[in-house]
Amino acid sequence: MVDSDPAGVNTWGACGTTTTDGSFRFTFYADPNATGPGLGQYDAKADLHQIGGGYQGHFWYAHSRDTDHLGGDGGRMTVLGDWKLNGAVDQGQAAIYAHIPDTGAQVKDALYEIPSALGTAKVKISQDAHNNQWVYLGAFRFNDAAPEVRLSNSTYTGSGDDDIAWDAVAFVPGDYGIPKDHAVDLALPPVDTDSPNPDQADQPVTDQVTKPLVVDEEMGASVAAPQTVKESCGPVKDGGQVCFGRPLKKPYKIPKAAGSGKSARDTGVAPKLTAADDPGGAAGIADWCDDDDLVARATRTLVCENREVPVYYRKDGEIKATAYFIFQRLIELDGVNSFEEHFTVKPVSIPVDFAQIQLGIYEHLCDSPCTPVEADPSAWRGQPSWTAGDTHTAYITSGYTWDNSTAGQTYEFTPDVQINGIADPVDDETIQTVGYQWSLGGSSGFDVIRCDTLTGTASAGCVVPNYAPTYTFNAAKYPQAAAHAWLIQHEMPTSPGLESADTPLYYLPGGRDGDNRDEICDESGWARTNYDPEAMNSADDDPNCDEFSFNATYNSGGMPAELGGLNPVSSGSECVQTYAQMDSGTIHLRNLPGTVPSFNEVCGRSAISGVQNQGSMAAFSAGFAKKMRLMKKDAYWLDTAILGTCAPRTGNFVQCTMTTD
Repeated sequence: MVDSDPAGVNTWGACGTTTTDGSFRFTFYADPNATGPGLGQYDAKADLHQIGGGYQGHFWYAHSRDTDHLGGDGGRMTVLGDWKLNGAVDQGQAAIYAHIPDTGAQVKDALYEIPSALGTAKVKISQDAHNNQWVYLGAFRFNDAAPEVRLSNSTYTGSGDDDIAWDAVAFVPGDYGIPKDHAVDLALPPVDTDSPNPDQADQPVTDQVTKPLVVDEEMGASVAAPQTVKESCGPVKDGGQVCFGRPLKKPYKIPKAAGSGKSARDTGVAPKLTAADDPGGAAGIADWCDDDDLVARATRTLVCENREVPVYYRKDGEIKATAYFIFQRLIELDGVNSFEEHFTVKPVSIPVDFAQIQLGIYEHLCDSPCTPVEADPSAWRGQPSWTAGDTHTAYITSGYTWDNSTAGQTYEFTPDVQINGIADPVDDETIQTVGYQWSLGGSSGFDVIRCDTLTGTASAGCVVPNYAPTYTFNAAKYPQAAAHAWLIQHEMPTSPGLESADTPLYYLPGGRDGDNRDEICDESGWARTNYDPEAMNSADDDPNCDEFSFNATYNSGGMPAELGGLNPVSSGSECVQTYAQMDSGTIHLRNLPGTVPSFNEVCGRSAISGVQNQGSMAAFSAGFAKKMRLMKKDAYWLDTAILGTCAPRTGNFVQCTMTTD
């Protein structure tokens, strides 16, 4: 126990004489202008008082002051109190408690500083809320140094009105499981101020369907499931019938070419979906779709799916012959109030049992206010008819328009197409099918198109809502923000926004008007309290509390569960707490002294450069969110664009050297 008085002082009460296990001292700061006769150099001494009360019947008090009221570092009215044990403690660790008297302690943001072996911990306490109580400040590692606590009357809100008190401090030695090294230590690369910003419009192609979040305000959050795939058959005529079968899950294996041991597809007899000299409708728009992959892929404004569909000829219910076609359907969202469909047909195998097969677009379907614009049959590039062994490509481009005349509207369309076919089996009459309807061949998850006329974007337009776009940090320019997000993505169980973990971020515009951020960065001046000035970009750079997951997401720790929050906490103190620290010329992201992460936290907050925090997200609202037409609950990914080369994980330690792409 270290009291505010030295040992042996008479308390003039039941406490007798004081006892203490260390020293307590004050530091004052001289006024350089106090040079005249009778002017004392230490003005703050006039504002320091002592009174009977508190622990062992004595404490000191002064008034809290910010820099405008002559406080601050080295301020002429600043008083710094320091409690220090006489020597080191067993096991090099101690829990610390501060006693708050029942009067003369009104300040709500008293900042206790504890110089630990891992850096100076800063603990903010409301003395006004803990009158006549012992308040736990935390447990800390000191190694061979004598434990020490400092308290100044300089606060961020002090106006010279509220009292701040120095009473007793208790040090309780023990093993508190505090590591000897930083639990989090990410060595960051130097800042590259010339690093160009990523092109947020350059989005990768994916076959991964990522739907917006579905939130039931009563039941919490859930992510929104398969339909029956049907074959389409024409009427039976004299026992003959032609059907479009269900799309194949794997490509049809053409019988082996004579003497080659390989299938005709492998030998080149049946070429790929689009040969270089015979392009389809995706050429120049979505070249990545011009392959044999039977899969739907998308970007935010393109959807392309390849399906291999069999055409059966049945006689008296028995399949007599089967032809195979690849249907490629590309939806291109390129207009303000319109979009296009490029439909390509490529035969894979037409046996000699068919004299001819003719295909054509019967009609397009789209719910109001979407209207199909049918192309004239003469618009086909390549004749949509094939004979046995024929391999030419045919494609046609059609359109859709939608009514964008009403502002503030959102529509979801599922554009569909029906394909008719006429088959001429050898030795049988011509048979017409009832048509192949795209939607009855199964749902890819990318079938829905969302169009809107919301005022947050420059004009009306459409996107693929089940495609999650990727926001990419400029990590070379803003490594502090990138490293903090990387830490939470890769070392915490929720992995927010990490595509490889399939855990998207879900957009919440405004973050409940900043309430999510206020929940995580819930202490006034938290970043300024815990930042390292040497880790800032410049002397004018103000520290920020960087919260991740972002406040404008349902993933934010500040988003309540009853409103659909996925990772709710009651305070930012429940998150992994880190700060940027300069150490021997290299900036590190480290856990705050006095905090030991469990690595089961669901959120993070970090005291980092304001320039880096704000710069890392500058392109989000200004460009990314608008270009991707992000709406409430939309999914998106975060690419931190920073990599960690890490030491083998031992216990709760993450020690990495970070590099940028």
